[in-house]
Amino acid sequence: MSTTLQSLRSSTPFITFTIAYAVFTDQFLFAAIVPVAPFALQQQLGIPEEKVQFWVTILLGVFGVACFVTSAPWGWYSDRSSSRRTPFLIGLFILLGATILLWVSPNIPVQILGRVLQGFASTIVWTTGLAVLVDTVGQAHIGEYMGYVGIALNAGTLVAPLLGGVVFERCGYNAVFGLIIAVVGIDILLRVVMNERTPSTGEVCLDKTASLSSLDLEAAPSTTKDDVPIISATSTVDTRPASSLPPIIRLCFSARFLATLWATLVLAATFSGFQTVLPLMVHDTFHWSSIGGGLIFLPLTFPALFGPLVGRLTDRFPNSGRWFATSGFLIMSVSLVLLRLVEKDLPDQQALLCVLLVLIGSCMTLALEPLLAEITGGATRLDAENAKSGAVAVGSYGQAYALFNMAWAGGNTVGPLWAGFIIEYAGWKTMTWTLGLLSGVTAIPVVLLCGGWIFGRRT
Repeated sequence: MSTTLQSLRSSTPFITFTIAYAVFTDQFLFAAIVPVAPFALQQQLGIPEEKVQFWVTILLGVFGVACFVTSAPWGWYSDRSSSRRTPFLIGLFILLGATILLWVSPNIPVQILGRVLQGFASTIVWTTGLAVLVDTVGQAHIGEYMGYVGIALNAGTLVAPLLGGVVFERCGYNAVFGLIIAVVGIDILLRVVMNERTPSTGEVCLDKTASLSSLDLEAAPSTTKDDVPIISATSTVDTRPASSLPPIIRLCFSARFLATLWATLVLAATFSGFQTVLPLMVHDTFHWSSIGGGLIFLPLTFPALFGPLVGRLTDRFPNSGRWFATSGFLIMSVSLVLLRLVEKDLPDQQALLCVLLVLIGSCMTLALEPLLAEITGGATRLDAENAKSGAVAVGSYGQAYALFNMAWAGGNTVGPLWAGFIIEYAGWKTMTWTLGLLSGVTAIPVVLLCGGWIFGRRT
């Protein structure tokens, strides 16, 4: 029985579920307060109604800033830690501290501190957690499994505002945080039970203290002109020393990787921008309650269920990711611009809003899975380069995901500020077409660089 339990703790399905649930918890804590915040800031902290949108925007922006600042050092630490499980568990204490502060905060400064700690906890999930996942399933299948992470992310976006709004309206402020504590409690249990295992990619895995030259191999990895790892049975180990720069710096010299980070930032900005303004928009336009403010996320997040399918196709047909992501940004651009037509409390305009949100949610799924696969591929190519030079293998996944988290955090900072301030000073129509323009422009570097330079020589 103990052997069976031990196998379960380190099994791919259980580790995947644990990482996905950690992402769900992270997003749940972030989003559950979104429909509640406008009412709670007035009732709990006495913020005047005309200042509510301003402080909601600031609090969401602070979360993104904290993620951005903590990502690089935490990714560096995660790659050098003897176990990813330990830093993953550290995040629990930070998450608990953030939850308690947000619950009992008597004023805005304590709310800001709680959001800072929440941002740090999010960094741990997105750097260490995703590195554990790629260690478990391997780079060849990461697109499909990132699809499950995408479902968890979107489930948190959907379920949290809905439950937060319902519980707040029916049971009050304290009940919302009782619900959050229950979700965090399950996360604690899963992270404690999970037992990480060594990478099982089916490829050569290097110990953090071993070099390629110490292994009994007849073949060494090399790279093509397109920077795609290959194996040559006749190649010899290149003993030239690898660059002394950290992987997080070397990745930033790749135009392909930078294009992926830019697309990630834009996707996150659109995602978080809608989280900021949608509840208040439907409240002001359609006169919906906090329950309606939560339900409006359903059409936006439902398409995430197709994330694993998109990821699987990306894994099977590597160049398809470029076209999935490009199509996603182009269709999203048109849909965002068309949102300016929603301006009156009419049934047909409510239906139009839902249809456009489904399209936008579908585009986010089309773009997110290929982008996550590109981040993983960047770290894989860098590790292959290190192995070719015979360098000590430290690993790059934590730092690659740290850069992803920085881009996502940058979007989480820019999105609420962009959407919140533009809608306050220029209106809903201006906010939607500016986001649409940003998305359309982003399709250009995505089609040119994601998946490698589009005009490069094929191998």
